[in-house]
Amino acid sequence: MSLLLSTACGTTDGGDGLEIPSETPNPVDEPAEHCGERGAPDATPAELELNLRADLEVGATLMAELSDQNDNILLSPHSLRTAFGQVYAGTQGASRAELEAVLGFSALGDRTHAVLDAVTQTLESRNAEASEYEPELIVRPVNRSFFDTSMEDGIGEGWLETVQRFYGTCIEVFDMNADHQATLDHVNGWVADQTNDLIPNLVKSLPESVTLILVNAFYFKASWNVAFEESLTEAGSFTTRAGASVDVELMHAPLHQGAYAEAEGWQAVSLPYSDGRLDMVVILPAAGTEASFEASLDADVLESVLGELQYSTIELRLPRFDLLSSWGLRSALESLGMQAAFGNAQDFAPIADGMMPIYEVFHDVAIAIDEKGTEAAAATAVVFGEDGGDEPVAEATMIVDHTFYVAIRDQQAGAVLFFARIGNPTG
Repeated sequence: MSLLLSTACGTTDGGDGLEIPSETPNPVDEPAEHCGERGAPDATPAELELNLRADLEVGATLMAELSDQNDNILLSPHSLRTAFGQVYAGTQGASRAELEAVLGFSALGDRTHAVLDAVTQTLESRNAEASEYEPELIVRPVNRSFFDTSMEDGIGEGWLETVQRFYGTCIEVFDMNADHQATLDHVNGWVADQTNDLIPNLVKSLPESVTLILVNAFYFKASWNVAFEESLTEAGSFTTRAGASVDVELMHAPLHQGAYAEAEGWQAVSLPYSDGRLDMVVILPAAGTEASFEASLDADVLESVLGELQYSTIELRLPRFDLLSSWGLRSALESLGMQAAFGNAQDFAPIADGMMPIYEVFHDVAIAIDEKGTEAAAATAVVFGEDGGDEPVAEATMIVDHTFYVAIRDQQAGAVLFFARIGNPTG
């Protein structure tokens, strides 16, 4: 089929109300993009709860799989599941069952697309321009699929309709195999633009023959509801996951007012952003119990921690950090049971005729926090191809001076945007 199902940007009118591309350009010539119309959000509170549970499961499961590879593990369950939701829309056979099991699509099935769409549109509604009373808030999710010219006439109508309606996906078609470096530069340049240059080099390599690069990019910038006073930030020490002591800058809130919880073996605190529906939850295992805590960390534990949070006033010390994680997830996903997807090209036939299996899944996440707030970005690329009142009193103290975990979430949308283990905030 042709891309006449979609609305084209930067193209000419074909006379029948549809816009058609005037030509298929070279990557360096800025290919025309083809975008569709989004539907209205459609998800029940129960479905959003299932989506949140799946985010937690994916975050905890992948973190456990990657645990020994780095002190710092930054993930975006939302970005991963949004990217693979689009893959799932065109997957059949053994690969479909694997995606359902590993990416948490089994509970919602084909309703996954509508629910992820509702989450994304809710996140988009959080955007706010700076005003006299409120700071700027940026929540920018975007999806794009880059197809090789050899695939254009065979793109599946059902798949294209699904990803454009529920994911707002734009399509680009160009000769991706003529010059692999030009293709990498083009795709990575687009990701860098979408993430404010926080993720400049998402796709690290290409197979000998590439058919499709499906990308989700997500940019987030938000101010704390109550900023830390910079004058109170002071030098401190942090015990890394390896047991070494490193110097850090510890932000200090003598009377932080927000949701807090503690139990045997852990403390947790919520730091709300200017839009109170968005927050960052910091989870701190008791010193000396980090290994056993992580061994038990799963979706049930995370749900329990989040569910225990209650309003309180505490003294909080939290290190500033500015970190980037970069992953090729093929090996981890195969270990978790997603194996057919990397070998069964036919399982992706609904996406397009002549599809190849998944070659690699690139996932980069950047998170920076300081006294003012948070700037973060995530991007996932699925590459298909073959190689060959009263004066408050602090009721608790929380000094984050050893390995801790953070979850940035939208409580109402039912989404975990970022989930990270910080074992060394100095990177």
